[in-house]
Amino acid sequence: VDDINNVYGLFGIGYIPHNVIIGGDGEVLYSDAGYNQTAIVSIINQALEDLPSDLDEDGFDADEDNCPDHYNPSQADVDEDGGGDACDICDNANVFIVGNVNGDLDTDNQPIIDFFDVIALLDHLQSSQSNPTAISECEHQAGNINSDNNVNIIDVVNLVNMILFEGQTSNVVPEGDGGIVSLTSSPVIDNIVLESSSEIGGFQFDIVSSIPITQDLDKIILPQGWSMHYSLDNDVCRVFAYDHTGKNSLDKIELDFQGGSIRSLQDVIVSSSNGYEIVTDIKRYGSEISEISLPDRPTIQELYPNPFNPSLTISFSVPTETEVTVTVYSMLGERVATLLNNSYTRPGFHHLKWNAASYPSGMYFIKVQTPSYIDTKKALLIK
Repeated sequence: VDDINNVYGLFGIGYIPHNVIIGGDGEVLYSDAGYNQTAIVSIINQALEDLPSDLDEDGFDADEDNCPDHYNPSQADVDEDGGGDACDICDNANVFIVGNVNGDLDTDNQPIIDFFDVIALLDHLQSSQSNPTAISECEHQAGNINSDNNVNIIDVVNLVNMILFEGQTSNVVPEGDGGIVSLTSSPVIDNIVLESSSEIGGFQFDIVSSIPITQDLDKIILPQGWSMHYSLDNDVCRVFAYDHTGKNSLDKIELDFQGGSIRSLQDVIVSSSNGYEIVTDIKRYGSEISEISLPDRPTIQELYPNPFNPSLTISFSVPTETEVTVTVYSMLGERVATLLNNSYTRPGFHHLKWNAASYPSGMYFIKVQTPSYIDTKKALLIK
């Protein structure tokens, strides 16, 4: 503009400095001389709120689009679970209904629920969940048989009952029901015993072993009609067993292993034959058959090997279900690693691994913390 008066008066009467705010559509939202910070900030915030957020350009802003990153102008959601069909491959209304874990259909496109789904559910439980796929999420949704959002051996027992007896699934624990899981260790034999006042229909647990135990697992003779599956992750073996007949549940089950092979037993889940969780107490006995009680507060049981290079196993116990944080500190008091962060943890013995390959030699402090207690022990890294 050549005329200086037109420059000054372009957005209204005033003189430099002159503040102008223009919206995303080119409209002038604010124009005034001087500096009214409150008004300017208010107009900018309102303009940001009013900006269109239709990232996929399907006519729906992100806050109301059921697939904000996928073009889906129809907003179709066949199973009405809030996730549009364009981004949700789990059709929970017609395909991955509760029980149809493998998602197969008959010639009339109706879901088929049978023992292939039991196998699919066990495969899902044994697979690594560190990199879940879309299909594994569908399996998880269809395998949540008792609707408690925790998919485990209890859902396997409920699915068996659903197939065999068309029975009602259950996630209610009858008052007063409980059980005991004991581990007896000796140089000759390690023995795991599960006992309950209610009949046991299935169980799962993690075994931390000092030597391979797969041969022992393969030799175990289970009650008639029972099946066992297991998966390995380094020195941790996750074991699943269940009564696939629905008729041979027991109130006591024993498993024998080579003496001195089991370091700890953790993450134990026991299901009744009716498909509810049997809350268990864990007991551990030594070679003299004297009970090693679970400590009454969170405790670091052992750091091994110590000294270590480069991997350290941290064994700890918690007496009750609680949030647990496990961290590693250097000699300077700097936090160098967080292995658990406010993770809800079941009562019992647990273990974690810390790979210190990228850290320098020196003394490190391992801290196990709950909302009520802290336990700390030292470990020496020597390279």
